[in-house]
Amino acid sequence: MPVISILGTKGGVGKSTVAMGLAIWITKLRPEQWTLLIDGDMHVQTIGLKMCPVVDVTLADVLDGGKPVEEAVYQCELEADGKPLFPRLAILPAGGRFLPVMRGNPLEFISEMKRKFDAIITKLRRMFTYIIVDTPASMSFEHLILTSIADRVLYVCEPNDDSIEATRVTAVELKKFMNVESLGVVLNRVPRNVDEKIWVKKASKIDRVLGVIYEDEAVGGAFRENLPVVAVAPDAPSSRAMLEITRKILEMEIKPTKVSTKIDRALRQTAKELGSTE
Repeated sequence: MPVISILGTKGGVGKSTVAMGLAIWITKLRPEQWTLLIDGDMHVQTIGLKMCPVVDVTLADVLDGGKPVEEAVYQCELEADGKPLFPRLAILPAGGRFLPVMRGNPLEFISEMKRKFDAIITKLRRMFTYIIVDTPASMSFEHLILTSIADRVLYVCEPNDDSIEATRVTAVELKKFMNVESLGVVLNRVPRNVDEKIWVKKASKIDRVLGVIYEDEAVGGAFRENLPVVAVAPDAPSSRAMLEITRKILEMEIKPTKVSTKIDRALRQTAKELGSTE
């Protein structure tokens, strides 16, 4: 039961749009199976606002208040004619800064978070066939955790040198420090008047490009309606591009990994680098 984190190195690259699009297409292509979308972008909370605006319990309550994770999982609220549009799509909102305030020994705090997240992900894997995670744009310990829970990471970048290079460096560092494997790259918000091949070649330095999503007026229209573009305009060019990306992902074999293994590696690598500078 794969966990895939969607990662962009800055805000505005369309990370949440891609996360929602993939989750919706997975549940449409695999209608008998349950898909979970984790809204981990605690700064913007785009997914929660569009797909599950009213919640009582979040991931923050699970981690700090002892609530069972099942209480923080909600069915997607999008409806048509009074019926759920995506009856087997669930949302887990992270809340604000969802990690508890660190008290006492930092290593003990990290150890406790590793244990809790390994337990949470183990339980969620039994409940869902695919888990998609929308990560925050800014780097923080929350971002580190939401990356470490992933079996693979899907990178989203724009067709410009800054976005591609920042994403490449991030991919190299995540592989080095946590052995986080890439799933591939989505080149998003590509203007129609540019040479796609040039930017695909550049983005391929990160990993193989799974798809190109051109700028699409339907995305802006859906945003103004406070809805995911795949829900309101499934035949729009951007939605069809995300469908093809989803099909490629569903054909991949993704092996499960453990949060604790990746966090432990990050700590060892950090200690090693700090030792080499002394």
